[in-house]
Amino acid sequence: MSRAIITFLIASVLLCESALAAESSSLKLELPAGTKVTSATAIAAGLKLETAGKIEGDPISFDKLLPETAYDVRLQLADGTTIQGVDLGWYNEEETKADAGPLSDDDRKEMLGIISIPDFYNRHDILMYQGDHSRAATLVQLVRDKDFYAGGGQVIWRIEIYYFKNQHGGWEKIAQTNKILRRERFKTHDAFKSTTDKIKYLAALGGLKLDKNQSEKTVKIENLAPAP
Repeated sequence: MSRAIITFLIASVLLCESALAAESSSLKLELPAGTKVTSATAIAAGLKLETAGKIEGDPISFDKLLPETAYDVRLQLADGTTIQGVDLGWYNEEETKADAGPLSDDDRKEMLGIISIPDFYNRHDILMYQGDHSRAATLVQLVRDKDFYAGGGQVIWRIEIYYFKNQHGGWEKIAQTNKILRRERFKTHDAFKSTTDKIKYLAALGGLKLDKNQSEKTVKIENLAPAP
């Protein structure tokens, strides 16, 4: 039997095991009292899977999720706000330094100052930071809202994750690790504002996982306000 066939059979068995485990796997989400949710979705972006949550009761429940798979949860609130979970965990399995200390305002300013963005964009900002004094993952917004060849008034918008390390005496952006989460073109600045002003990103709703043999997990969210 060829190696390719053996690899295919092993992958098929693992997929079947994951599917069987998912039949009884449930992620439950407890939100702050009074939160009015009209829809909830758990998204496994790497697999292009979306699972609708049951919002009739409290907590919200996502059933039949794959174990050991990272899900980002998106909540649509009654007031029109979208709360989008974003995974700001580190991009590999490298352990963090136990004595690194917390991120400081100076750390944040330095990362913003050295951020490298394509020349096409005329505005950029770091929306969120997660990490410590040795390394950090950041949520970055890139905007092109000045006139360009496609016509005046249009806006190009991108949301990405960038990774930074504090080494050799200062912060450095890690090359070729950024992840594009969303990229969109708007015909007018008003259309851009009406969409993006309603989106709030929340790290606490990103990268949620059930362990291999875990049938149920409950995540409690204390605050839906995005952290700086």
